[in-house]
Amino acid sequence: MTWLYFLVKNIGKIAVPLFFGRVEINGKEHIPEHYPFIIAPNHQNAFLDAILMGVYMKKPVHFLTRSDVFVPPFLGVLNLLNMMPVYRIRDGYENLNKNEEIFNRCKSILKGGNPVLIFPEGNMGQGHFLRPLTKGTSRLAFQTQAEMNGSLYVLPVGINYFHHYRPSFKCIINFGKPIHVRDFMDQYEHQRAKALIEFKDTLSDSLKQLLLLPDAEHYDQRRKGLNRSNEKFSFQSLKDQLYRDDFVIPRYHPAFNLLAEALTIVNPLAILGVRYLLNNVITDVQFTSSLKLTMGIVFSAIWWLIVFLVTFIFSNLAIAFLVTSLCILCLFFRSYLKKIAIPV
Repeated sequence: MTWLYFLVKNIGKIAVPLFFGRVEINGKEHIPEHYPFIIAPNHQNAFLDAILMGVYMKKPVHFLTRSDVFVPPFLGVLNLLNMMPVYRIRDGYENLNKNEEIFNRCKSILKGGNPVLIFPEGNMGQGHFLRPLTKGTSRLAFQTQAEMNGSLYVLPVGINYFHHYRPSFKCIINFGKPIHVRDFMDQYEHQRAKALIEFKDTLSDSLKQLLLLPDAEHYDQRRKGLNRSNEKFSFQSLKDQLYRDDFVIPRYHPAFNLLAEALTIVNPLAILGVRYLLNNVITDVQFTSSLKLTMGIVFSAIWWLIVFLVTFIFSNLAIAFLVTSLCILCLFFRSYLKKIAIPV
């Protein structure tokens, strides 16, 4: 584990629950800690999906990531965070051959006992439902298992956001029963194409069981159930009720929202800095939550350091600690007010 991975992972353990307000974890007992495994989650929220997996996995995770982010000056940082590029057709046909080298690295990592994360959908989607899977996960699983004496597993993971872009909404992470790749190897040796399809279908069925909205059927009606009034329900309870149309939509409280906006003045860099980036720099809405979390951590840390140093210079250590602590508490209080002010 690199020093940067260790740092980001432990900051994430604190920041992620604060960002979402509540995180429900189910099925951690299914993680095959004593065997190599591929992590296969649905993909809806840019690199926030990967952050969640890194935070809640004991072992260091190696991530397959879209290749267009591997540009200077980020190469060193991405390497320290165990990220590896995956090349797509849009990245140029001449680059597709590089995927063979990346797959070989993945196989070495898996044979060494560390998990690799690959998004089986192949790209991001804005809907909560599962999209058709690509064969990339199946190919990596079969090719790796063919070179191993021991067992390899694929761990399906369902990530359920109550809201993709706003903080303080609930997030449910479900770890499903791992799929034993060796169970498909006989068929893979004799009917490779059919084995790839059957494994892909098995993984798709497993992922759908882990999602609140597994498919696009009646999507608009069922999507209304993902609101703050229903965050009290566990995953299975809520999934059982989502076909109903009698969910209570909570009320909007503008006074709380005005008070929350007034508290922006206490942490202007942390809030206005992120807001400026999202409004003027970032064009892909799917990166909203990811950047709110990561840049919020960075800008908050910088602002609190400035507050501490300035207060310390003009007063003393005790006052500096007190003022900085009040800034931190105000940010959390603002997040709470936003949660009850904008409930849907």
